[in-house]
Amino acid sequence: MNPAGVSLGDRGLAFGDGLFETLFVYRGRPVALGDHLARLRFGLRRLGLPEPSGERVLSVLAEAIEPGRSGVCKLMVTAGEGPRGYRRPARPELTVAARFGPLPEPPVGALAVTVNSVPLLGLPALRGLKHLNRLPQVLAQQALAPEATEALMRDGEGRVVSGTMSNLFWREGHRWLTPRLVDGMVAGTRRAGWIERLDAEAVPCGVGRLAAASEAFCCNAVSAWRPIASLLGRPLSVPDQPPAGRGGLLLLQGFWQPDEGQSLEHTVWREALEGSDWARVARRELG
Repeated sequence: MNPAGVSLGDRGLAFGDGLFETLFVYRGRPVALGDHLARLRFGLRRLGLPEPSGERVLSVLAEAIEPGRSGVCKLMVTAGEGPRGYRRPARPELTVAARFGPLPEPPVGALAVTVNSVPLLGLPALRGLKHLNRLPQVLAQQALAPEATEALMRDGEGRVVSGTMSNLFWREGHRWLTPRLVDGMVAGTRRAGWIERLDAEAVPCGVGRLAAASEAFCCNAVSAWRPIASLLGRPLSVPDQPPAGRGGLLLLQGFWQPDEGQSLEHTVWREALEGSDWARVARRELG
């Protein structure tokens, strides 16, 4: 163990062998908890890792989150310690950890979004997963201008995939659209909610297609709706409220969110793969 208490032999630290979830917490209750747990459980299965018990995951969250406080909690599940080399132990003993911190400053104003020069590449087996290797996103953020907060990333074929830390939606006429899930892209929890809420269609998106957008926004776990005022240098309509749809959003301490949070009950873990927006969308996109 090193002085910080993190094992230098942990495969999450050494190889990025694991997954994470970023949870918006409102007054001690994680928002969209079922969606996050559904994605986590799906990712563990896709990576061939055993599932920790729901009791263990929820108790780690409960221990990290300060009662009654709002903030952001990062939940990490790694393949645990292992010997030198890429091959995992035959029976990995998972590391489950969480870190809770304060909310960032609420967003002010709409975004001006351009295209980032860093490509987002990935493997089909990792499609949609929020795995621990985020180096393309790190490099993309480093490439942003000092005054910018977000930019669009493209895959190896030049298609728009997502933002550096968000998913993209845009409106063409009366239809809401979002980039189709491709290699390297994260299947966002708020993305799934918007697909269900707006009956949005996932489509291939070349840069030129965005010229037809009349309205657009980005979304992630911290802010479920960030309107875009300028997309690739072209001004867009900026409404005062998120788009209407099934189940409106709430403004919680300056951040738009789909609900006021869920209690850390064991039933949430059992139901996560069945009843969440993320699970329903994943069945269509990921099988």
